[in-house]
Amino acid sequence: MNTKNIFLPLREKLYVILSFVFWIIAEFITVWHSQAQFNKWISTMPWVFLQYLFIILIFYFMLFRLKWSEKRVFIAMLIVMYVFELLLWQNYSALNIFFSLLLISIWGFLTFIPFWIVNKSLREHKWQVIYCLLWILVAIVMGLLLYFKK
Repeated sequence: MNTKNIFLPLREKLYVILSFVFWIIAEFITVWHSQAQFNKWISTMPWVFLQYLFIILIFYFMLFRLKWSEKRVFIAMLIVMYVFELLLWQNYSALNIFFSLLLISIWGFLTFIPFWIVNKSLREHKWQVIYCLLWILVAIVMGLLLYFKK
């Protein structure tokens, strides 16, 4: 047994697991949070989970197998994001510049935060981490506005 690379597969698996958990959390907060939407989400299982896993594996392959630079993965993330948002999910809000900035924050959170966690490089990327976490603040503000609107 090669003990030199014993932890490498664990790091890669941790990336996939963290990404999957983050996808579930982000999707619940942004899309499936209402009771009606939650029931729709549950009714589409396991297809929705397979979709999340497919997206995660795209970035896993780029980051861990092809060993692309973060800049190159970021550009690929933008392409994948717009393909999924516009073509698959028909989310035409992605054409709005402000909504696009929010989407980049969310997708950056889903793609890079797990990568930086497993590589223990969150501090090195502190400004990117702050940007990637901004969508949570926006979600809280929007949730409070919707709550008090009732």
